[in-house]
Amino acid sequence: MYLTYDEFKALGLSDMSEEDFEKAIIKAEIQIDMVTNFFYANGLHDLQNDLISSKKQLNMRAKAFKRALGMIICYAIETGVSNSNDMVSGNVKNITIGRTRLETDGTISATYGKSAVPNEAMALLFHWGFLYKGVDYK
Repeated sequence: MYLTYDEFKALGLSDMSEEDFEKAIIKAEIQIDMVTNFFYANGLHDLQNDLISSKKQLNMRAKAFKRALGMIICYAIETGVSNSNDMVSGNVKNITIGRTRLETDGTISATYGKSAVPNEAMALLFHWGFLYKGVDYK
């Protein structure tokens, strides 16, 4: 598990219950793994080591990963969208987050592609290099 309930609460993104958090965490982890090409799941990178690393870049990247995961969890609970099928099926026509309400006709999306990852989380992941698909020359 990438994120505990206590860590989620410390992010300050939401005051959701632990029960709601537990409902959303597994699907949220699947979503973040898919868009980051299993960055921390593939064994090449270690989230816990990055969090305690003396290298500021690794530490900040790991914190950004956890914050993005928190955003995905919030989005899933607030909208009911927790996987790509929810987006593709068109079952979600109205989304209310706080005071913002979106009414869609199936063409407007607040997520990345057909995923259940909100655009804000994708922007954070992109900024820290999680979405880089090129060749690493070392």
